[in-house]
Formats: sequence, C-alpha cells, structure tokens
Amino acid sequence: MMFTLIQTIRKWLYNAKLRHKIMVTYLLLIMIPLGFYQFIASDKMSAIIINHVTYSAKQGFDQTYSFLSYRVQRIAETTNILVSNTTISDILMDTSITQNINRELQDYSNLKQLLRSMQDSLDISRVILYVPKAFIFANESENFLPLDQTVDSPCFARLNELHAKYLWCSPPELGSQATHDNSSLYVVRSILDPNNYSVPIGQLRVDVQAETLRSMLKKANVVKKSATFLVDQNHQIVLASEPITLTDLDFTLPDIASDAVTMNWQSNNNYYLYRQLPSNWGMVTVIPLDEVVQQSHELRNDLLVILLIVSGIAYLLAYLFSFSVTRRISQLTSRLRDVQKGNLIALAQTQGKDEIGELIQTYNYMIEQISSMNKEHYRLGQEVKNAELKALQSQINPHFLYNTLDLINWMADSGLNTDIKKVVKALARFYKVSLSSGKDIISLREELKHVSFYVQIQNIRFENKIDFQIHVPEELLDCAIPKITLQPIVENAILHGILGRTHREGTITISGARVNDNIHLIVKDDGVGMRATQVEDIMTGTSRSKISGSGYGVKNVIERIRHYFGEPANLTYRSVPGEGTEVEITIPATSGSEIL
Repeated sequence: MMFTLIQTIRKWLYNAKLRHKIMVTYLLLIMIPLGFYQFIASDKMSAIIINHVTYSAKQGFDQTYSFLSYRVQRIAETTNILVSNTTISDILMDTSITQNINRELQDYSNLKQLLRSMQDSLDISRVILYVPKAFIFANESENFLPLDQTVDSPCFARLNELHAKYLWCSPPELGSQATHDNSSLYVVRSILDPNNYSVPIGQLRVDVQAETLRSMLKKANVVKKSATFLVDQNHQIVLASEPITLTDLDFTLPDIASDAVTMNWQSNNNYYLYRQLPSNWGMVTVIPLDEVVQQSHELRNDLLVILLIVSGIAYLLAYLFSFSVTRRISQLTSRLRDVQKGNLIALAQTQGKDEIGELIQTYNYMIEQISSMNKEHYRLGQEVKNAELKALQSQINPHFLYNTLDLINWMADSGLNTDIKKVVKALARFYKVSLSSGKDIISLREELKHVSFYVQIQNIRFENKIDFQIHVPEELLDCAIPKITLQPIVENAILHGILGRTHREGTITISGARVNDNIHLIVKDDGVGMRATQVEDIMTGTSRSKISGSGYGVKNVIERIRHYFGEPANLTYRSVPGEGTEVEITIPATSGSEIL
C-alpha cells in the first residue's frame, strides 16, 4: 500500500506541470502548519472550555442543592408540629368522639384550623390528614380523607416498611384510590400511637406545588439545553426543570450505592452531577457536552474560515508567481509541440537572462538552423523525386518497345510486310503520346488514345481477336493521369488473360466513374483469370510466377500513381480463375496544373 502511494506521488511529480507543482507546494507549506496549529488550538480550547463550564456547573449545582436541601428539610420539619401535636393524637385515639356529634364537629373545626394554619407557608399548598372512616369529616376531601385510601398506596406502604420519619412521594405513588393533584409533590408522615410507636393511628400528607421546586431546579442549569431532575429511589424522574425527559438525553443512572451521597460521571456525550437529598430522592443535573464545546466549535470554525481565506490568498499568490515563472516555459513547450507538427515558429526575443531566457535563445537558434536544413532538404528532395520518376518511366518504355520490336521481328519472319507498315505507324503514334512533349502528366483522353494504339498493334499480331471497348464519361477525359498507366494493365489482360483461352480471343473493357473527389477506372477482361499467388506476384513485382514480365510494369504503375497522388491513389486486382480479371485504379480527380 505504501509502495503504491510512493509510486503514485513519484508519477505525479514527473508528469504534473511545473505550475501545478509550485502551487501545490505553496499551499502545502501554508495549510499544513496552519492546519496543525488549528487542530492543537481547537483541542486545547475545548479542554479549557469544558473545564471552565463544568466547574461553573458544579458551583451552580452545589448552590441549588444547598437551597433545595434546605427547603426540603424545612417542609419536612414543618410537619413535626402536627405530628407531635397531642390534640391530633388525642382526637384520633378517642373512639368515643364518634358518639357525640357536637364534640366531633368541634374537634373537626379545631383540626381544620390547625391544618389550614400550616398552609400559609409559600411551600405548602395543602395539608391533608387521613383519619379513620368512622369520623363524619373523613370524606371532607379538602383537609381530610379516609384512612382507607392509604391501604394500597406504595408510598405509605414503603413509609411503614422503612419506619421512616417521612417520605417524599410523586402522584403515581399515592395509589389509584388516593385523591391527589398531579401538579403537586407530597410529603407523607405517620401519626403514631403515643403509647406504642409501632402503631400508626393516622397519616399526614403535605402537598407541595411542583412549580415551586421546579423554579429551584432551573437555577442549576448554567449551560444551554442542560436539565436538572429530581429522581426517586428507583432513579425514575419525579420532576424536571425543563419540559423534557431523560430519554431525550439518552440518560441512564449507574448503579448507585445506598450510602452514596454525591457522584459525577460522563456518558453518551453528557456530563452528570448527582447528590442525595435529605430524603429518599436525589438531584441530578445533565449537561450536554456538545453545548459545552459549542464555543470551541465556533472558534474552530472561525479558525477554519481564516485558514481558507489565507489558503485562498496563498493560492492566488502562488498562481501569480507560478504564472510569471512558467509563462515563458509554457510558450516554449507550445512552440516545441508545433515543431513536432512541422510548424517552425520562433519565439519573440525576451529581455530575460535567466535559464529560461537562455533556453528561448537556444530554441530560436535551433529553429533557424532547422529551417535552413529543411529548405536544402526540399530542394534535394525535388531533384531526387524527378530522378526517380524518370527512372520509373525509363523502365516501362524499353519494356514495351522490346515487346513491339519482337512483334515486328516475328511479322518479318512470317512475311507479313503489309502489316509491318501498320505496326510501325501505330508504334509511331504510340510513342508520340508517350513522349507528350516531355510531360509526365497527361489527360485521361490522351492516355486512352495511347492504350488504344497499343491494342491496335496487338490486334495486328493476334488477328483482331481482341475486342477493345472504352466507356468513360466525357467529363472525366480532361482529368490528369500519369502517362503509361493503363497500357501495362491492358498488356497483362491480353498476354495472360485472353491469350490463355482456348480460342485466344476475348473482350477488354475500360470504364470510368467519379465517386466524390476520386476517379475509379476499371480495366476488365474475360480471360482465364489468375490465382491468388499470381495476383500477389503481379502486385509486388516478384519472379515466383511463370508469367514473364507481367508484374514489372504493374509494380511501376503503382509506384508512379502513388508518387504523384500520395496515399489516396491505389490499384487493386480482383481475379477469378476461369472467369476473368478486373483491375481498379483509384486516383484523385484533378487537373494537370494542380499536380504540377
């Protein structure tokens, strides 16, 4: 993996443009130190802010706990006045009261006045005394409730089980039969028999407005979105400072020992503070650490913006500097690409005397020398081209002359003196077209006359057994063609096509057509045809074939048309043994002046 990365970096260093290397180097030299600084600074800022906020949170938590603890104890201790009041215990223990209604009403009035006097406190909204059902005021509902309602109450059951002095309870803990207000929290106490403290003779309940305690809990929230809760002995929410639940904060209390008084811990990106109240409840503050480090995040974002701005400025400076350095190199590289394409363009002289200036001066000198060499090479090339062309033509003309003189010799031996005159006259016309006043390019009209004179001579030799036809449109006759192009093709069609037939007779047709910007000339015969190896020998000019002299002229025709016209020119043989041969010549449709 590391080796591949190194190879990739090396490849980029070798292939990337110099401007890009300079710009990347500038950016790395600026962004890496700044990025490292931002990382270290953000991490330390976060730690500092977290320590500062958690310290402030602990201070606020402790202050709120002290105040809340005092209020909780004060409420609970206020009930001591009622629990220790002998009037209440005497009334509850005197069973004869229920037999005297006047006395019972008097006692009700005294008890009610005593209970209502406790409600003057800002913390206590109502005081309820649970009395035996035999009392006529047991169902009074305002300050008195029947003692039966405490039978199925988990709160009173736990109070009796623990023999606690008092307990704080939430509304659900009072039980389904108990009349209660969901907007209140409750302190319950047992009124015991003075003669036997293990036997309760009544129950006392003090209602405390939940909003009073909630206002105290809010003072512990020194961080935005933090929350403070009262939790019961089962770690269930009793009261929250904000209208949220512990589930919203993914809150879970750890296992807390029964004698634990205070704890703090961190879990699920929250910071927790816990202290046991002087009751069966505890106080918990939950601080989201995301909010604690928000200032650090804002600082980090500010540093990131500054880093981006500095990087942008550095990128601009790197671009300007790299442009000033590489502009002349780019111009030189562009000119070198032009040289590869054959365009020799010098660069304007610059005042620079640095290494790049020296390169430009050397380049201009090189271009000047190459231009001079190209001119000389072109002149020499033209001379070589003309010499090669003359050599190719000189190879074809003696070849045909040899065949014709051989014909005349044969005719002289055969005593065909009258026909010799016709052959000589046709030969003279043939060579008149061949010479063409020294021109190498003639019109297609003259080339067709030239090959017609050749067929005329061959017909004299072979007793007019060759049917020669020309089907070339008039508009193509003025197009240019190298002279002596068709004659070698027709010669092969006669000697190795038609004369190979049993009756030694046949037809040769020359047709032409224009396709786009090219002329397609087709020489077709109905001779014996050729095998693929024979066609290959003719096209390459080799001597494997038993066909004497056939490939020599065709090979030179191919070389000459490509010499004049380049790659667009082509010659193609198509032959089927027993059916005949077709030769297609393709050349551009041009006039003689366009070639010359």
